[in-house]
Amino acid sequence: MVHRGDSEIRAWLSGRIGAGMRLGLSSCEEMLSRLGNPQRSFPSVHVAGTNGKGSLCAHLSSMGSNNGQKIGLFTSPHLIVVEERIRIDGRPLEAQKLDGYISQIREASLQDPKIEPTYFEVTFLASMLAFADFEVDRAVIETGMGGRLDSTRLVEADICAITTISLEHTEVLGDSLPQIASEKAGIHREGRPLLCLYHADDEVRSTIENIGGSDVRWISPISNSSQEIARELAAEVGEILGWETFGYEVRWHGRTRELLDWSGVSCRVSAAHNEESISDEVRSISDGQHVMIIGMTAKNHIGRDLSPFSNNSSIAHIIATDVNGGRLPTIPSSVLSEQLTKIVDCPVEIVPDPISAMDKGADLAKKSGLTLLAIGSIHLVGKIHEEMIERKGMDLWKELTIH
Repeated sequence: MVHRGDSEIRAWLSGRIGAGMRLGLSSCEEMLSRLGNPQRSFPSVHVAGTNGKGSLCAHLSSMGSNNGQKIGLFTSPHLIVVEERIRIDGRPLEAQKLDGYISQIREASLQDPKIEPTYFEVTFLASMLAFADFEVDRAVIETGMGGRLDSTRLVEADICAITTISLEHTEVLGDSLPQIASEKAGIHREGRPLLCLYHADDEVRSTIENIGGSDVRWISPISNSSQEIARELAAEVGEILGWETFGYEVRWHGRTRELLDWSGVSCRVSAAHNEESISDEVRSISDGQHVMIIGMTAKNHIGRDLSPFSNNSSIAHIIATDVNGGRLPTIPSSVLSEQLTKIVDCPVEIVPDPISAMDKGADLAKKSGLTLLAIGSIHLVGKIHEEMIERKGMDLWKELTIH
């Protein structure tokens, strides 16, 4: 049984989902002031990007800990429990500790004038309180959306990094790559290094250089694997910080591609959910055939995002499923099935419940001697891992510790 914390304070936190999303710094800046500005107690590495920013943060957390530093890590969203968003040396914050921080935040929000913080803002504020309380040597902070107007922009960052830039959240961040690049480059602090993965688009590079000036450092990775790229970029950050950049390990569920055992079948679980990340995943499965489970949340360009699966001979059978529980609604499995049937040359069926879909996929894979691949929303990844942990009686916090 997963411990969900104090029911009353967690109900208040859940109610913050109703506050929606908010880009802008004023509310969170006032909240930090009321809480004593805990973000000033430690330096931070601030990371933005379309794909790979969470992976980079996980690598930096592990690298920093391996160098004897106490590292606070803030990422979002979470797989199973909200405590995952706030880690000390890779381990999620204890539920009782988070309850206490949320209570402080609620009390501060009720001061005059009353503030209605969003769910994301509450978890970010809680991370700042936790990192100050635990006296971390450094925090590693992943942006939520964009960068310029994301509440994480309020941390005291002495180094920033931008991973990939592609079309995402166009209704908020802009409908062109340069516009999105401008929002992400907004994490830049003058006079501080801004490390960026090299982008092929001249306008994207010009946009970032116009904002970051001589602080911009372009990084051209050797690898085309997302995790190796994260490792290479982490090494560049680590060198600036004076860290040894090798000898560390990281387990970042849904991204580091470790194999799981699902009912006796070898299974890969991937959080790839847009064209860029799915393309990366497709490249990695070209060495064999797979039964694929796919579940995704609502998006504007489903056809474009699914296009890497077109005529892919590595996929022998597809099961479309539903994913519920996140901020965005699921893409109905019937819609996924309809879209995939247009572009793949293999059977596609519908099993709405994700755990039933996994069991069905495992049966098919076992009979054919294939590998099982589950891909899509982070919420799908979370459901699969939670079920596996419960079935095998594993220690939840141990399994969610990333290094």
